[in-house]
Amino acid sequence: MKVTDSYNPDFRENNPIYLIRQSQELMIIAKSYKNSNAILYASLDTRIALELLDLNKILLSIEPDEVELILQESKPKNGITRVGKNTGTLKEKYQLYFQAVCEIVDLDAKSYDFKESKNLQHKLSTYIHSYHMMPDEINFDSATMQNAFKIITDSHTFIKSSVHLIDNQYESYGLRIKTLTDENKTILNDWKNSNINYDELKEKLKKLNSNS
Repeated sequence: MKVTDSYNPDFRENNPIYLIRQSQELMIIAKSYKNSNAILYASLDTRIALELLDLNKILLSIEPDEVELILQESKPKNGITRVGKNTGTLKEKYQLYFQAVCEIVDLDAKSYDFKESKNLQHKLSTYIHSYHMMPDEINFDSATMQNAFKIITDSHTFIKSSVHLIDNQYESYGLRIKTLTDENKTILNDWKNSNINYDELKEKLKKLNSNS
């Protein structure tokens, strides 16, 4: 995902960083012209950015032969949300395993907070499903509309904190199952099946790393 200096409003890109810039431009329009429509569209693009990052993290946390199936399942309405539910707690398990590996080798990475992403998406949905709003609520100067700026900005901060800026590009880190050794897969399976706790997981990984 390239940094925002590559932004071109005439060519839409389906990546979170582009959508952040797109929504920032919409917020400028909203403030300049007191335009509630621009706030609603900024909310939509921001929610899409969160959904895309969710999907990206899920794809990094599944077996390679499941990627195409997950991509197909995520296409219909509420697809990404349903995929997240179908993978259940496993996505958190994979993310915490990845975090443990990074802590041991001293890499700057942490597990992705799916719950916070969903919380922000829920807040943004108020503005996406704006048909329920009364005229005084949808007015630009209303408390409801003004609060949208904070929610959108908080969402942008969350997204950028969940990726890494490397060589002028934002990268999303995750665990690629196919690159794991057999020993690592055994430890991962123990962790997935709750046979070990997080401290035991780190201890096993540390011992494996010291022997390699």
